[in-house]
Amino acid sequence: MIYFPKGACPGQQRAIERLHNLLNEPVPVRVGETAVVSTKVHVQDPAIPHKVTAIMNADAGQVFYHRNTPGEIIHIDVFHSEGKIAPEKVARSLINALYHTELEDIHGGPGPSLKLFVPYIDIQTAAGGGRLDGSLAHGREQGVRQAHITHVHLTMLNVHVLLSCIFVIVGAVESAIQDAGLELRKVGHVALGSGNTPMDLGDYQTVSDSFLRGPGGNLGTDASSSTAWYRAEALAKQAAHVVGTAHDALDLLEALSTGMHPEELTRFRGPKGKKPGEIRRALSKSELIQLDRHGYKLTAQGELALDYLRRHAAEIEAYLRRLLWSLPATSIPAPERTATVLKPGNARSRGYALPKARGDLVTQLAVAETIIAKGTAKGPLKPEHLRFWYTRQKKSRPVVLLLDASASMAGRRMAAAKEFARHLLVTSKEKVCVVIFQDSRVEVICDFTRNPRKLEAGLSRIQAEGLTPLAKGLETVGELCRGKMIKPLVLCVTDGIPTVPYRTLSPIEDAISAARNLAKQGIRIGCIGLQPNRSFLREMMGAARGSLYIVDELEASTMAAIARKEQKE
Repeated sequence: MIYFPKGACPGQQRAIERLHNLLNEPVPVRVGETAVVSTKVHVQDPAIPHKVTAIMNADAGQVFYHRNTPGEIIHIDVFHSEGKIAPEKVARSLINALYHTELEDIHGGPGPSLKLFVPYIDIQTAAGGGRLDGSLAHGREQGVRQAHITHVHLTMLNVHVLLSCIFVIVGAVESAIQDAGLELRKVGHVALGSGNTPMDLGDYQTVSDSFLRGPGGNLGTDASSSTAWYRAEALAKQAAHVVGTAHDALDLLEALSTGMHPEELTRFRGPKGKKPGEIRRALSKSELIQLDRHGYKLTAQGELALDYLRRHAAEIEAYLRRLLWSLPATSIPAPERTATVLKPGNARSRGYALPKARGDLVTQLAVAETIIAKGTAKGPLKPEHLRFWYTRQKKSRPVVLLLDASASMAGRRMAAAKEFARHLLVTSKEKVCVVIFQDSRVEVICDFTRNPRKLEAGLSRIQAEGLTPLAKGLETVGELCRGKMIKPLVLCVTDGIPTVPYRTLSPIEDAISAARNLAKQGIRIGCIGLQPNRSFLREMMGAARGSLYIVDELEASTMAAIARKEQKE
């Protein structure tokens, strides 16, 4: 069944029907003068900006989302003059348009609510993107942003409900582009092309919080069962996002199915220790719950989410883990490195021609380099002249996250730090330990573990408050690492300077001294801090012979990128 926006004239209805038929062919379609719609990947030659090519052997769902069946994803590009537009502006315009659009069938009967399908629309601009109703904090890699400098990219499920709204969608995007001060650009010609297999489309692909990565059947028809399945999946994922984990979301929705007192739900903070009332507000906004005179209970949408979670909680949990694994890539500042770094002069793929050192696995004598080392001096070769090809042993290291939990870390910074801790656990091959310092105490809130539940239990206890006893935190880390054969990598996250003395009357000197002791133990440390504290942090990391990363703000994606860099060293 084909639906139409309420009040559509016969001409608009015929246009929608024709659009349905053309996309089922499947062939690219120009909508208006600025948009190209198809189930294929679109590319634009910068030298011929008015021409857009649909790559007929590159299905959008298979390329962007690694789906198995072709034709499940609709790809829309709306073109504009070169420039950046905030994805939030596009999202607001789209959501407002879709929320105010009512659908009806050919006989005037009511169609389904478009609100249920908003989570199955993704956007990307030259400034970022992600799921339409998500954080829009993804797609910020330089190559991805540059590839979208001339257009707004949209992808969505190929279901009749959304197909019927393409004209509404394109109109909303065009309005957002003009409101951003950019010009709409006419597409003069839509060509059919083919690409090499496999195609290099790295600049058009990015990790995000998309709901479009999932199993799908043939969605070319609006089968009610398919529609209901996707609605339930989206709602279940939303609930899991809001609460924190799929299993805790299931427990909460089970409790809400029988009713819950408003105060009880307001106090509920979930496994990730959110602010009181945050989960209640998010569930209400998602229309999963409603308030009546007896308390909160599930809506019809909430019941759908609950039913899906009962059957697919493990799959939803795996989805959340994938999001943690692939926090959006981001640029990171160059490290202010003070450690002595080995700089061999004769690098080859098999190793370096250097004197043998403890821990090196020697493969063979480097004859030429040995002769050069001896030089023209008379006499026999001496041991100090010998050079060897070797392979340096690489061992994965446990990670210690030393986390500032003082009062200044409350709110977004602490939330980002917790998300970073979860990311470390998911991505690290070794165990992770989390140590917090606040007020006058230091606490190991999670000893070395690979168990997500142990980490979650520790993180839930963190309440940012008090002063900053950094020296005591560094010394505690040194005690944890003492006697270990493989020294852990220490990552210190702080937004301030020490304010609590430890060994002397100077908090700063105490912290520098503790950092110096870590260096003596052979412990590698990387520190992530803010610009206002650069001078002190540089001095401290100089004593630690570690790496310093100064950032504008503490964000999980930035910290994850820094961790990946430090773990590779």
